[in-house]
Amino acid sequence: MNKKKLVAYMLITLGVLIINLGFYFFLQPLNLIIGGMMGVVLLIESFIPLTVGTAYLILNVLSLIIGLIFLGKDFFMKTAYATILGPIIVSAMELLEIPDLLVMNQIDTHYQLLVGAIAGGVLVGLGLAIVLRTGATTGGMDVYQKLIHKYLRLPFTVTMYFTDGLIILLGMALNLQSGLFAILSMLMMTLMIEKISVIGRSAFAILIITDFAEEIKDRIFKDIDRGITRAKVTGGYSNKEKEMVITTVTRQELYELKDIILDVDPGAFTLILNTKEVLGLGFHRDEISWK
Repeated sequence: MNKKKLVAYMLITLGVLIINLGFYFFLQPLNLIIGGMMGVVLLIESFIPLTVGTAYLILNVLSLIIGLIFLGKDFFMKTAYATILGPIIVSAMELLEIPDLLVMNQIDTHYQLLVGAIAGGVLVGLGLAIVLRTGATTGGMDVYQKLIHKYLRLPFTVTMYFTDGLIILLGMALNLQSGLFAILSMLMMTLMIEKISVIGRSAFAILIITDFAEEIKDRIFKDIDRGITRAKVTGGYSNKEKEMVITTVTRQELYELKDIILDVDPGAFTLILNTKEVLGLGFHRDEISWK
């Protein structure tokens, strides 16, 4: 096993551990159903003679088999490790008789739902983001969402929101209060995934319309060592030709670039765009892979 693959599996293990700590100590004891295979398990646990960990494992193995049949070997290999590891962690905590109320018992009963929803959502979202950054997934409902996407030709985001939304609605039918807090938990989870998945990758795209493109280019090369793109532009009102300098910088470099523009051409029309993610030469490119 090469170093990259080892690091990827270590991160997947960490991510899955965090996910299931959030599930076991915060979502499960309060029956907060936030979608996914965890949500399905919480929906059916009172109707089946199985522990949560066992039911979780059976459903995930079934998903893997269906995924192997209909989605192929590549999907199976990507998801197998994380899919099986999650239920094993939950089953291990059950076998060790670690009470799922261990944390909640330390919280005032008036605030348990709020704390559980926030903490559970944050932990599950953090763990999922770590797993997703390796290029893997946690399996489970992903299989059924991808099948709907593949055979019904629906956008994947639509299938994801539909399946998770349906699970949450069923949870609300069982307990409206818990269902409403589950929505809060899911929002926290989504926020964490959004933030962690692009951490260290965001930057600023700068568009500078100026008569001093050459001077600005030289200063950018010399002072902050970034590349640029130049393009001819024409003012819509003045009908005058100018040049536009396009570059991308980090937050730390942005302040220095502002000083450069102010020094070279204080009248330059400058657009500063907050980009979600920048990949490529000089910026982040994933070095972690499960492959």
